[in-house]
Amino acid sequence: MAWTRRQLLSRTTFLGAAVAVGCSSRVGGSPRPDPAARSASQPDLTPSIIPPLDRVTVGILSYPPYTVENGGEVTGPVPEVARAVLGQLDIPEVELMTLPEEAAVLAALAAGQVDLVGGLAIRADLCGELTFSVPDHVSGTALIVPAGNPKGLTTYAEVVAKGATVAVMNNLPEQQDTAKAGVPAASILPVPSPTELLAAVQDGGADCAAFDDLSARELVKTFGGELVVAKPFPPPNRLPLVGAYAFATGSTELLDSFNNRLRDLHESGDWMQIVAPFGFTEDHAPPPDLTTEKACAGG
Repeated sequence: MAWTRRQLLSRTTFLGAAVAVGCSSRVGGSPRPDPAARSASQPDLTPSIIPPLDRVTVGILSYPPYTVENGGEVTGPVPEVARAVLGQLDIPEVELMTLPEEAAVLAALAAGQVDLVGGLAIRADLCGELTFSVPDHVSGTALIVPAGNPKGLTTYAEVVAKGATVAVMNNLPEQQDTAKAGVPAASILPVPSPTELLAAVQDGGADCAAFDDLSARELVKTFGGELVVAKPFPPPNRLPLVGAYAFATGSTELLDSFNNRLRDLHESGDWMQIVAPFGFTEDHAPPPDLTTEKACAGG
């Protein structure tokens, strides 16, 4: 699949935030009760969903690796997590509607065509028009290197220490990140497209390329093992990308219940079982101190 500029820029929607110890964040709702603070005799009165819903339509942005089409079936970590959450809410019918691009999200939510949307990253410019769930996944920075990683490059510090060159996409965060990390300007190779990003490493024009981890993993699949992705690391001086589910502003009842059950999936370990077949690892689980509010604030 060819990556459009909008898809690449939509990457920059992902990471997030710190919460005070003993509290959990709720966007558009009240905090979820701390189970440790509830007495053994007191039942869990957390609502499933109010009012009961017979059907929920989930808009899915078809960006790999978050959404995968397999034999005409829409699957992938984003739709499967949504199905699991809504299944826990005892909603009998969950319908997926594939949306072609980010520009269609606001219109679909405003028209009531969908109840929530998956596949977006949290960005400050979207937070004024949408309400996001608690974070679902994160994607740090990773270096794309030749198979075997001959120069042993896994971080910007190693790029600097070994005098290596790094390719970056024009106008994406990694271009600024490399400079802030101390990579000399002469060692930074800006390129205009993902194809050229990979070609720079394959052809020896750069020793590595910097991109967000999940996008990098998807890109290198087209190179048949000639290029690999090193272990991700936190980008310097900014938050990584943070993935979440988007709701129409003011939509609180489904949002609150969705948030509660999404947290349950993460806390129980079920989330990892759902997403692991699609290449997600523990590195992609949101850290405990990550909140939606901080992601919306940009850090």
